[in-house]
Amino acid sequence: MRTHLRSTLICIALVHGALYSVKAIAADFPGARNSNSGYSVPGPPVNWQGFYVGLNTHYGWGKANAASLSGFGIGGHAGYNFQSGPGVFGVEGDVGYTGIDYRGFADTFRQKWLASGRLRAGYAFDRFLPYITGGFAFTDGTLKTATGRDDQGHFGYVVGIGAEAMLTQNVSARVEFLHYGFDRETYNAPGARRISPQNNLLRFGLSYKF
Repeated sequence: MRTHLRSTLICIALVHGALYSVKAIAADFPGARNSNSGYSVPGPPVNWQGFYVGLNTHYGWGKANAASLSGFGIGGHAGYNFQSGPGVFGVEGDVGYTGIDYRGFADTFRQKWLASGRLRAGYAFDRFLPYITGGFAFTDGTLKTATGRDDQGHFGYVVGIGAEAMLTQNVSARVEFLHYGFDRETYNAPGARRISPQNNLLRFGLSYKF
């Protein structure tokens, strides 16, 4: 419990720092304050509403029972935002190929795919959008031993926080921290083993809004 809490707090701190970096980048685009003149340069209003697609990369870590998991991966996402004043609400789906695994002396456990369907809710500060997200998730698992292997699928949940910044009228950058919890499945490789993966992801991405 302490290890999980410490990891979560570290990730929140990393996301918090990244948010300021992304916000600083966004401040250099039209509509940002001109430090020399002391007034804001007029720029087109930012509209978050609409359909978007994007690519992302992540580093993930966690546990499969007592075994520690870690690895990198890449993926894609797509979604739709609705906007009412500064409030932005949307739905998003993603799927990623991941190298999250555990490699022991005699056993290995590997997650190859991570996917989720989530809701997002945020508050737009013009080009800067902090948000929370959550929904359902799926991952596959492969257990290999010296005498065999077995594959299973796991369903579960995902919750997280993140922030996005519009770099242009159509391109945005994001950073987010996601926590996944999956159900327990029985692997026969041979010999029954009940495994329940738990993952944390620090994910960066770019999106294009149509």
